[in-house]
This record gives sequence, C-alpha cells and structure tokens, in this order.
Amino acid sequence: MTARRRVDSEQWRQRIGALALVAVGLIFIWKSLADLPFGTIDNPGPGIAPLALAVMLVAVALWSIVGSSMPVADGLGLDDEPQPEPGALRHAVFVILGIVAAALAFDVVGYRLTILGLLLFYLGIVERKPLVPVLLVSFGIAFGSYALFVQVLKVSLPIGPWGL
Repeated sequence: MTARRRVDSEQWRQRIGALALVAVGLIFIWKSLADLPFGTIDNPGPGIAPLALAVMLVAVALWSIVGSSMPVADGLGLDDEPQPEPGALRHAVFVILGIVAAALAFDVVGYRLTILGLLLFYLGIVERKPLVPVLLVSFGIAFGSYALFVQVLKVSLPIGPWGL
C-alpha cells in the first residue's frame, strides 16, 4: 500500500509541475499576443517566436498531465516505483551548468563561440560521443544556425572576439 501511495504522490507532484508550466505558457501567450507585433510572412515580428514556444510549452505540459493520469497495468511490473537512472543527477547538473555558462558567455564571446562551446561540452563531455562527430555537429550547428539567423531571418546576434 505504501508503494502505491508513493506513486500517487509522485503523480501529483508531476501534475502540479505540469500545471505550473501551463500557467507560465499561458502568461507568455497572453503577453506575446498583447505586447508584441507579429509582422508578416516575409518579415516576421518579435511576437512569433515567444508565441510558438509558449504554445508548445502548454501542449507538452498538457500531454504530460494526460500521460500521468493513464491507468497503470497491474501485474506487469509497471506500478513499481521508478528507479532513477545512475548518472541522471550528474546529467541534470551538467545541463544546468551549461545553460548558466552559456547565458553568462553569450554577450562576452558571441553567439557562435557560445553555441560551439555549449555543444562541445554537451556532446563531448556530458554525452561522451566520439570526437569527430562531436566536432562536425558542433561546428555545423554553431556556424550554420548563425548563418540562418543572420542571413535568412535577419536576426541580430552578438559577435564575439575576432569577429566570431
């Protein structure tokens, strides 16, 4: 009976967290609809991206709520309390450290070097992928996304030292 109570408690915590994400998403939807212009198809305004991200946040949070309310099949071992994966806390700490470091470095070293460093850190150190694919993917995404944002979407991004 205590195992079932722990599962129910965990489900309620997940639902409360998902409801908080729904609330945050709804606030961002409201603010982007009220305060930011959308622009046109040829020249999108600053309101499109926050609205799209907020809608996706609400959709995923609602999906999480619906998924956590599905009945658990007894006898299949699915009602046991899930065990955390070894290294999950390490990954979470590294992800948070990477985000904080990227936020602090963004204006100092620019977009390309920040994204390059973040991807090298995540793929090479956290995920421990092979060196050549890590380098190719990291450089490709960092410089390719910069070209997409600046050349195609006409978004101004910070430039770091040496014009990078």
